[in-house]
Amino acid sequence: MSANNFDAHLFINGQWQEGKAGKRDNVDPGTGQAIGIVSLATADQVAAAIDAAEAAFPSWSKVPAVQRGIILKKASALLNERADELAHALLREGGKTKVDAYGETNRTIEAFAWNGEEASRVFGKVHTGVVEGSQRLSVPTPLGVAATITPWNFPAVLVARKVSAALAAGCTVVLKASEFTPYSATIIIKALVEAGLPQGVVNLVFGDPAAVSEQLLSSPAIKIISFTGSTQVGKLLAGQAAKNLTRCIFELGGHAPVIVWKDADPERVIQITAPAKFGTAGQSCVAPTRFLVHENLHDQIVKGLVAKAESFQIGHGLEEGTTLGPVAHAGRIKEFNALIEDAVAKGAVIETGGHQVDRPGFFFKPTVLSNVPEDAEILFEEPFGPIATVQKITSVEQAIKHANAAPYSFAAYLFTDSLRVRNQVVAELNASNLGINQTAPSLPDVALGGLGNSGYGYEGGSEGVLAFTQLKMINQSAL
Repeated sequence: MSANNFDAHLFINGQWQEGKAGKRDNVDPGTGQAIGIVSLATADQVAAAIDAAEAAFPSWSKVPAVQRGIILKKASALLNERADELAHALLREGGKTKVDAYGETNRTIEAFAWNGEEASRVFGKVHTGVVEGSQRLSVPTPLGVAATITPWNFPAVLVARKVSAALAAGCTVVLKASEFTPYSATIIIKALVEAGLPQGVVNLVFGDPAAVSEQLLSSPAIKIISFTGSTQVGKLLAGQAAKNLTRCIFELGGHAPVIVWKDADPERVIQITAPAKFGTAGQSCVAPTRFLVHENLHDQIVKGLVAKAESFQIGHGLEEGTTLGPVAHAGRIKEFNALIEDAVAKGAVIETGGHQVDRPGFFFKPTVLSNVPEDAEILFEEPFGPIATVQKITSVEQAIKHANAAPYSFAAYLFTDSLRVRNQVVAELNASNLGINQTAPSLPDVALGGLGNSGYGYEGGSEGVLAFTQLKMINQSAL
């Protein structure tokens, strides 16, 4: 099933409405052409969304957890029925290949289903009292209105993670979704409404990101914000959140190192890391990016990465055989070029790629850089695209030093069968999500959080639902 157009509007207090601040094109990055519009909210409309969520909170928070879970699971089932529509939206407005689009669609369905089950599994604790006949209870209580702000790189699954966890906890939601991928969020909200979500419990707005975010965080009604995006923006939002001591869940930038020790199998390293590196055109905060390879295997890894990079069939997701799609917009290509030019000027070698593809849309040739000097900006600035760097290492200590040099501490990868090396890397590497001889996927049943400049707070697992609650401590005894 495919949409006739990809127009996206606001959803406030149970009603779809056009934004009064104008509109912008919803662009297919594979063609550079508009496929619809997204209407933008005025400050009054954002305020109305906050008011609706605040008014709906008292009744929604009292809905039994099992009933909240039933609604989320029904939404999951509806999205499963509409998987083709959601995947098509991700392909068109998000530039995904068919494989990536259906992969994200399945993860979106899974997130709603899992948090639907988790809603009734968020238990409190009973503690022994300090005096005879007393007891102490730790009871998770929903915080209130949650602001959720999602990016364009995974516009369905990140909406699912945040919104379903908040709803499972008993919070109401104002969702600020990306203007680059608005229709994907629209499909999800429609499924929630059809599943029986009461009026005002979830609200969807689009608009100027800075203005909307500031307005959300300036409101005392917003009790928690969950944001996925750049570290720079995350720090700005943290400062704004401090004014009302609004709780924050931040999943921010990543620049994942890949340590390849001398006992690793080069072919297996490429087989495992290349799909994660170049999938979604490299636009993932957990994508393997900086390959730190023992000198004995360096040339083999470079050769393998080049071969893999050159094997992709670049094209629009609608084109048969496409295995690598476009990046989100023209601004991404400008940033790639600046980082590559800086690295080459300092001595790096372009092994393959390094330029935009000459065709309509925003396509960039998969790129491998070797001999990258330690002062190259690309080792410290997340490229967020189909670019991999390779550096030689001669010791574990050197690998850890290089890996920890970047100001991010999210995902990292290690390939070795040495228990000693594993223990040392796990102990000393600054990373909150570590894959050893495999990738480290983010799944709904286990908590994942950033560290340092990569953020804080957790998504996934029981922790991801509890993040939207306050653990009330209740001391009680008989009279």
